[in-house]
Amino acid sequence: MTTSHARHAGQVPYGGGGSGEPSTGSVPPTWGRTWQLVLFAAVATFVLGLILLVWPQATIVVVAVLIGIALLVTGVVRLIEGFTADDASGGMRAAYVIIGLLAALAGLYCLRHISVTVILLAFIVGVFWVLHGVVDLTVAAAGAGPGRGLRAMVGLFSLAAGLIVMFWPAISLTILLAVMGIWLMFYGLMLAIMAFQFRHLADAAGLTPA
Repeated sequence: MTTSHARHAGQVPYGGGGSGEPSTGSVPPTWGRTWQLVLFAAVATFVLGLILLVWPQATIVVVAVLIGIALLVTGVVRLIEGFTADDASGGMRAAYVIIGLLAALAGLYCLRHISVTVILLAFIVGVFWVLHGVVDLTVAAAGAGPGRGLRAMVGLFSLAAGLIVMFWPAISLTILLAVMGIWLMFYGLMLAIMAFQFRHLADAAGLTPA
């Protein structure tokens, strides 16, 4: 298929080489409609992380609410990826959906049980981050879709953060706030970069409105 035919069919080749991106691939039509949602999630996640980081006096109740919201946002993003990632395998899409559901359930738990202890909150978030990291690293290793390098970075960071908060026996609320705030800000930045990557590919394929 020629380049012009590929563009007409909603496909566009995108660069490979040292970046670790696949040399060719299809641009799902849904990217032209969902990149805005990913960008909104990026901004919301970054702001929540910033609040946690600059508010060391926050109570466990406030932290539980903010973390619950952040997990819900993350869950929505993962569910969107699971249902719209037309270029991913069935297994990867299922993994996205599972992680999205786990994030949503964890977020709802934090919002409904705002009197959780620091240790329990750290464990809930830690388990989710570890699973999140494993899925992202698996997707990056499989080379599915754009943003492979970013996914690997997010996966490694998620895995490290999850292990830290899970296995720190005497973790304090201040340390938990710092780790969560840094992770959420980093994740928000990565989401923003991925959103603009998706928009660029969708623009190149003529899938976004003029």
